[in-house]
Amino acid sequence: MNKSLIIRVVSLLALSLSLFSCGKQKGPKVVTLGLSCDSLESAWLVMNHFEVIKEAKKRGVEVIPMIAEGDAAKQNVQIENLIARRVDAVLCIPKDSSAIVKSIKNCKAAGIPIVMINRSVSGKVLPDAQVIANNQVMAEKVLQSFAVQARREGKKYNVVLLIGNLSDENAALRKAGHHKAIAANPDVFKLVSEVPTEWNLDTTLKGLQNALQANPEASLIVTPSDYLWSPIRSVLEQRGRWAKIGEANHFPVVSFDGDEVGMQYLKDGYSWGNAAQDAVLEAQLAVEWALKLIDGKKPPQNIIYDEGQIVTTDNFKELAPKVWSYSLLK
Repeated sequence: MNKSLIIRVVSLLALSLSLFSCGKQKGPKVVTLGLSCDSLESAWLVMNHFEVIKEAKKRGVEVIPMIAEGDAAKQNVQIENLIARRVDAVLCIPKDSSAIVKSIKNCKAAGIPIVMINRSVSGKVLPDAQVIANNQVMAEKVLQSFAVQARREGKKYNVVLLIGNLSDENAALRKAGHHKAIAANPDVFKLVSEVPTEWNLDTTLKGLQNALQANPEASLIVTPSDYLWSPIRSVLEQRGRWAKIGEANHFPVVSFDGDEVGMQYLKDGYSWGNAAQDAVLEAQLAVEWALKLIDGKKPPQNIIYDEGQIVTTDNFKELAPKVWSYSLLK
């Protein structure tokens, strides 16, 4: 995590604790939400964590926040503790889409609604609601937008596709969306390498170095998260390919998330497009549906989608201001 992000994490957490403490009051029981977050390793997670607490405070609701530090087993234990404290509902960004099923079952047994934020769970045992980005559709759309650009240029691109940790449902869905766009545009895309990242920066660095070494014809990197920009930039700098659009040694990248790093690189001309999910909207919807579930209301479907913004070099001025990280750009 870079220095500026560390400072933001500390300041936002301090404000979060302030909002949490201000919500306490004597008298009638106040609704309490348990918030279990995988980690705060990305700007998106930091912002979403803060906005959940902010939205709850606005609605007169207390939040008990817990951070699992990237440990799925620890997250399940933390949610057991929240159940023991008799929270009214649990909000969760799961570390592992399979491991979290244990907590879903425990919440159901205790009669406590559980809402997933940003990362979905599939299978027979589902949470009461899931507020997530429309990952597959957004991944397909952002790469489809680059296909339009490729045809405009009359070029065909050899794609190196980075893959997130597939225990995270988001990673699987984004991979599926990217694959669909590549398959639908054989005239401009050829997949030459897939690089497993496990959402780990060192793994990404080594994997991308190897992929570009083995595939010198590679001409486009597609990443499933702005979190991976650090190793992408490092590898391109090593190869003398970190350059802006229009420069002779430019190497195109298409990304996903909409955090301030990815959006800054899009603004500055290092990236061609970003599928920007909404950290603020997902926080607001999660709190809203947690309170509705407490009142006995159910969503019309299990998944409530954040459709996001597909921001490109062509529409940046129009759409970038709608992205949650826009105010952080230079």
